[in-house]
Amino acid sequence: MHNFERRVRSFSIDLSLAILLLFVLIGIFRTIDFGSDYFKLILAASISYFGALIVPNFFSKGQTFGKRTQKMMVVSTKTEQPPKLIMIILRELFKGVLLIGTYGVYMLICGIMLNSRKDGRVIHDLIFKTKVICLTLYVSDKEQGYVLDQTNSARKNLEGSSYD
Repeated sequence: MHNFERRVRSFSIDLSLAILLLFVLIGIFRTIDFGSDYFKLILAASISYFGALIVPNFFSKGQTFGKRTQKMMVVSTKTEQPPKLIMIILRELFKGVLLIGTYGVYMLICGIMLNSRKDGRVIHDLIFKTKVICLTLYVSDKEQGYVLDQTNSARKNLEGSSYD
């Protein structure tokens, strides 16, 4: 089962980080004299998006900062492992271009697809043959040792609990 709220929170964390980085870069670029203001803004936006949504995948494949905090990961539908780095980069670039190019309408479409599809896959997941999986039942489960499909005894201990 896919968790809509966790994926939305993850994306919100990533975009918040990108916007924070954007403000910092705009402040820095304002003091440096090169190019037009429009060029500086486009450069700052590109660097902040790349820095927040693509660079973290170099260190933790399949996970941005938001996905890591929400205990989620992007995996290939074929191998159930994180896809190759180039596929993750292309996926994020594709998603970013559609978000900007449609003025956010793509985000609305993704939200509808995410909430209505049983597997939780959206357009960029379908194109790049990926899916986002939850690594734990709840965000706080890892500290308690309740990891999805860990052992039969863990599943037995969870029977009848609020984790069903």
